[in-house]
Amino acid sequence: MTADRPAAHQPILSIITWPEGYDREQVATLLAEHSRLDVPTLRMRLGAPPPMILGLLPPSDAKRTLAAWRKPGGEAFAPTLADIEALGPTLKIRDLRIEEGSLAIDLWRGGSRIVARESVQILIRAQLREKKNVEPMFRANHPQGMLHRPPISPGGIGWAVGGAMGLAVSIHAQWETSSGEKLSETVTSDKLDIHTTDGRVFQIDGDKFGFRALGELRGHSDRENMDRMCELLAHVAPNEIVDPYYSLWRPPPLVSQLRLPDMKYNRDVPAFAFYSRWAALMYRHLLSEPTSA
Repeated sequence: MTADRPAAHQPILSIITWPEGYDREQVATLLAEHSRLDVPTLRMRLGAPPPMILGLLPPSDAKRTLAAWRKPGGEAFAPTLADIEALGPTLKIRDLRIEEGSLAIDLWRGGSRIVARESVQILIRAQLREKKNVEPMFRANHPQGMLHRPPISPGGIGWAVGGAMGLAVSIHAQWETSSGEKLSETVTSDKLDIHTTDGRVFQIDGDKFGFRALGELRGHSDRENMDRMCELLAHVAPNEIVDPYYSLWRPPPLVSQLRLPDMKYNRDVPAFAFYSRWAALMYRHLLSEPTSA
């Protein structure tokens, strides 16, 4: 799968936390000294809060940079694209039931599975957006060609290694014009990836899931139902990690090189498929290796 992509085996330097007390300039200087990335580039990339991906490094540089970063108390890891792809295909869920504390899963392809609740390790919740051109249906009533709702601010910024699921980042749909001629609609799609301790990646796709497991809790929108589904799974498997922060992440160019089985059939969005697996590896790293002093 990776023979034609040498970069697939290069470590991806990923910063999880900064050393306590370090400012942006100190961080850039430390990383530049050991990674051979230049300071101006690092200053730019360090503008967003971690976790973040800084780029590909040769294995020897990655090892040296990780050691130097952890010495003053920072945390980082460096998986490869091959490590991310090793988590395998997205196993799309057709139906899910809670039976005696376990998850009874029917897949769109591949039959059924029983997943013990203690096997549910990480939940990655996201609402994806895609702009599509549509017919200007509202032009007669809206001469300016726009029907717009004010944006909703994200409900909180930060990363947590555990805890219950809060509200997912709110995303609104809007209509807008393009040169006064075309309208576009921001179409949303709700996803919930379920990572199990054996490395499988199951997915509830709001576009293809009926949410029957919610029973009387089922609401009127995919976003509402996916939030409730996430809360239900968090209740069934209380030791899981919940991550609703995909919308705050900046995809690296490497996303375009991701190759997973059945990506086209599953309609995988490469950026989300990459993030889901990268984040799962990050949390597993944190669970298996305490932060160095």
